[in-house]
Amino acid sequence: MWSAIASIVLGVCGWGIAKLLFEPLKEIIDLRREAQECLIVYGDLHKDAPADERGQAAGTFRRIGAGPVSHHYAAYPWVTWAYALGLRWDIHSAGEMLIRIGKGIQSIGYSWPNNSADVSLIRQCLRLPYPEQSSMDRELMAHAAKPAPLDPGQIGG
Repeated sequence: MWSAIASIVLGVCGWGIAKLLFEPLKEIIDLRREAQECLIVYGDLHKDAPADERGQAAGTFRRIGAGPVSHHYAAYPWVTWAYALGLRWDIHSAGEMLIRIGKGIQSIGYSWPNNSADVSLIRQCLRLPYPEQSSMDRELMAHAAKPAPLDPGQIGG
């Protein structure tokens, strides 16, 4: 009898911890991933990009920026502590900067967001790594500066 009661109590405690701590942190981690994805997809938005692409980029930046800001305001205190002090993420500032980039793209024709200081600050606030080149691109760039050896049959031919 006591083992059944203990298992029910432990089950409820486990559910509560998962629901109240891990689920909000998972949502913030997902928003962090979406911010990285947005910076990769729209970070090189050209100044001559079509209006519909600019509108889509602006909307995406604003939507993704609103997520961290709203989570900052609505989060439980222990979740706020976990990402602010424990993980040292400043999701509120990063969200505000993402919204600012979105507004700039829409209203003043802001281009090349990846070249702005805001993107560096967003990456610092969320502790996001800078995208790396793929191994194929690194090899191509390493060999692009080296001329290929000439085939002796092609000389003087």
